[in-house]
Amino acid sequence: MFRRQRLREEAPALGLLLLILVVGLFLRLHNNDYGLPYVYYADEGSHFTNRAVSFFGGDWNPGYFQNPSAFTYIEHWVLALWFGHGIPFGHGSQIISDYSRNPTEIYQVGRTTAALLCVIGCGGVYFVARSLWDRRTGLVAAAVLCFAFLSVAYSRIAVTDTGTLLPVALALFCAIRLQESEPTRRWRWAAGAGAAAGVAIGFKYTAGLVLLSPLLALAWPLLSGRRDRAALKALGVGLAALLGCAIVFFFLTTPYFFFDFSTAERQLRAQADMAGGLSKYGQEHLDGFGYYLGSLTWGLGWLSLLAAVAGFVLLVRRGAGPRAAILAIFPIAMFLYLALQQRYFGRWLLPAYPALALPAGYAVVQGVAALVRPNADTRWRLPRSLVPVTLVVATVVLVWQGAAAATRSGAVLGQTDTREAARAWLVDNERRSLRVIVEPGVPARWYWQLRSNGKRIPGHKQFVRGFIRDIRETHVEYGRTLKPAVLDQYRRQGFCMVVVMSLIQGRSLAARDPQALAYYARLARESTRVFHVTPYRAGAEPQEFDFDRSYNYYSSSYERPGPEISIYKLNGCTQAYGTIHPGASRTTS
Repeated sequence: MFRRQRLREEAPALGLLLLILVVGLFLRLHNNDYGLPYVYYADEGSHFTNRAVSFFGGDWNPGYFQNPSAFTYIEHWVLALWFGHGIPFGHGSQIISDYSRNPTEIYQVGRTTAALLCVIGCGGVYFVARSLWDRRTGLVAAAVLCFAFLSVAYSRIAVTDTGTLLPVALALFCAIRLQESEPTRRWRWAAGAGAAAGVAIGFKYTAGLVLLSPLLALAWPLLSGRRDRAALKALGVGLAALLGCAIVFFFLTTPYFFFDFSTAERQLRAQADMAGGLSKYGQEHLDGFGYYLGSLTWGLGWLSLLAAVAGFVLLVRRGAGPRAAILAIFPIAMFLYLALQQRYFGRWLLPAYPALALPAGYAVVQGVAALVRPNADTRWRLPRSLVPVTLVVATVVLVWQGAAAATRSGAVLGQTDTREAARAWLVDNERRSLRVIVEPGVPARWYWQLRSNGKRIPGHKQFVRGFIRDIRETHVEYGRTLKPAVLDQYRRQGFCMVVVMSLIQGRSLAARDPQALAYYARLARESTRVFHVTPYRAGAEPQEFDFDRSYNYYSSSYERPGPEISIYKLNGCTQAYGTIHPGASRTTS
């Protein structure tokens, strides 16, 4: 009887939550087949889906540890269920074959998996906020996270980041309960926080900073001046439960990190050296603190960010300082850690968003509650009957920036990518095996001859490429290799067509690289532009290159996805076709 009554009381809130999640899921799945069968986002194309497919060959070691494996394993099992292959559904060789020939549906499944993980994380934030405060706070917090533009943008790509949202929210909840519980029950909440943190680390190593929240909760009695024997014993037991469960659950998500530790250590050391010591080409003149603070203004939203700050302040003023500290320590630590690196990407801060959505929801609900009319004589106050409507309006205003940008960018993704338009022009105007310089903004499949259904024709290349360094192996970015004399090499080998993309040229402009800028200037002087396509609306201002917004189409200037592309034909050059002789270029790929 009690449960039935509680369900009836919860039903309106659950209905609104379902509406929020359904709308959020639609924003993420609408046009999520964009670009396919070409995968233009490098991390999506090289890190997760291909390894999830490779598991059908029987080897469960991803051999890749620069990111953990939780998302890869989840995607593998979703593929097995979706296509009806793999243990216990039969043999998965057909999936491997389909991935090679036409990976469109496989990537859509991966993108859908990322979207579902994100929406589940938003639902988790609701239940955490409801348990800590009330249902209204839960609904506002869930909406803040669900419609934050960054959480939508990276739910449309088969990458790992959205998987951190639910375990981070649960780790924060357990940490708060840990600080507020009786000493005899603290180890249970410590174990829960450790388990959730272990899963979060299994999606993203940097999400491990969420362990600071339960660690702070464990240390709170000592910070408050209690250093007796019982407090020290509780601290020791809690630490053991926290760290032990974190290790166990990380092992469950990324087992080969332990089984193949030498490879994992080598890759992580190389990644750390690169992120901390070698600036990204085009980011040399950026400041990490300004970059990530700026990313919050569009990734989370101006109003949501201000609401989060207000929520922290309000918690402290109302005597909930421990809650505020436990929630705040994780996003602050993550912000500082990422800002001190040499490479910056807005999505790297996404795991901290639940810790910002929770206080934002609290601030909005408490702000509306402060407007409620305490008695009939206070006419300027808000009647209680209007509180629900006011909360809905306030929430819509709060999330409007992200929701509008997500809707707008989703429509953009439904249009033909400029890289496909450029490819179609080359196919229509040049014969097969054309030697062409294409800047590294397209995947290998882009060069192959394809059937009308998008399937690759084995052994038949539409274009022949050369002179492009394989940056995955050399760690030398393309722009650093450019200089005016390269054009003479193009001419000697018959590479008379040059495809220039703003995503690549923009990095050279941002880097202020004199050699690369001289290369582009000479190319413009000594060639004729034969094709041009822009992603921007007529009359819209072209956007400066940005490592986030040039890829996620946040700006209202975009009409279609992709970079601005120009195809140049070198003057005084005899066009050649077919493969080039080994050793004829600096590095042939």
